[in-house]
Amino acid sequence: MNVLALDTEVTTWNKGNAFDSRNSAVCFSWADNSGSRGARLFREQGSLEFLREQIAWADLLVGFNFKFDYHWFRKEGIDLSNKLIRDTQTGYYIWKRQTVRWPSLEECAAEFNLGHKLDIIKTEYWDKGINTDEIPWDVLQPYAIQDAVLTLELFFEIQKRLTPKQTTLWSLSGQDLHVLAEMEWNGLYYNKDLCETRAAELGDQIDQIKAQLASVYPDVPINFNSGDDLSAFLYGGVVTQTVPEHIGFYKTGLKAGQPKFKNTVVEHRLPRLVTPLPGTELKKEGFFATNEPTLRKLRGARKYIDLILTSTKLDTLRSKYYVGLPKKATEMHWEPEGILHGSFHQISTATGRLSSSDPNLQNQAGDIEDIFITRF
Repeated sequence: MNVLALDTEVTTWNKGNAFDSRNSAVCFSWADNSGSRGARLFREQGSLEFLREQIAWADLLVGFNFKFDYHWFRKEGIDLSNKLIRDTQTGYYIWKRQTVRWPSLEECAAEFNLGHKLDIIKTEYWDKGINTDEIPWDVLQPYAIQDAVLTLELFFEIQKRLTPKQTTLWSLSGQDLHVLAEMEWNGLYYNKDLCETRAAELGDQIDQIKAQLASVYPDVPINFNSGDDLSAFLYGGVVTQTVPEHIGFYKTGLKAGQPKFKNTVVEHRLPRLVTPLPGTELKKEGFFATNEPTLRKLRGARKYIDLILTSTKLDTLRSKYYVGLPKKATEMHWEPEGILHGSFHQISTATGRLSSSDPNLQNQAGDIEDIFITRF
């Protein structure tokens, strides 16, 4: 079987995210079981043709965190969708029985005494703010080759250690990787304008609720987003306020004649509105739990508790979704507007289940379903 290990080096905005419009591919490297190894710049004449020939020759493609490279090859017009693939990061995770999540190439190589990554790229360039496309080729090339070599050697070390069932699972994870890469590439379309409208509407509703809560003690500046203040409001306790106290006037200097103030802490002692549940005491003396499950079990003061729960729900919808999703897209520099390229992970849980992040596209609140736009 012809086995080809591949690796890419790219610019580092948002950890080299393939969908960040600022990033670009710099070079690819390879190592195969015929003894061939090397690295070439993507923009070098004939590089892509050479890469296609290498891929066509291979019966099996191997990578480490291969979905990352998969996207970059696709951006360069290299289609891997019809190839058998193995991700050595996933293979190591399976071999370790899912007890080591997100293993690094350095960690995996050290396990089998295969050698080490070349640290110079990170310590002398990336850590100093020098991006990959600014690194001299005579420095970047051996680094890239070493990554490909370690990936190939790691493949053979893992392959000979897996049980038959683990081998089958590794093969299936390679098939899954094709699907997950397609999902990430396609992304999820959403209505940015509707998000902005909903964020404003919920902001008004939250302000109204907090105004109702604040009217209980109009002279006390309670922060209902603070667990301490909320505990004092419900169970009784102290809410502190820092106020400026006039202590005279400046006599000299640029502020001469201007009033002088010092900060004074004022304590507001609030009565108990509801009795805390047994066992909900916090380590901080005098304070009790205010999380949603606890609040739902409380008896008494239901008017205020229901307002707090509603405010919390609306604030989560607003901050996590209606504000959070467009903010994530902006921070990640995803273009065009109105698409989310979330990540799907095969090696992030102890149970082996799929997970998603940045943003989590597996688990969304039912209330926000109508902001997503289907193409199917």
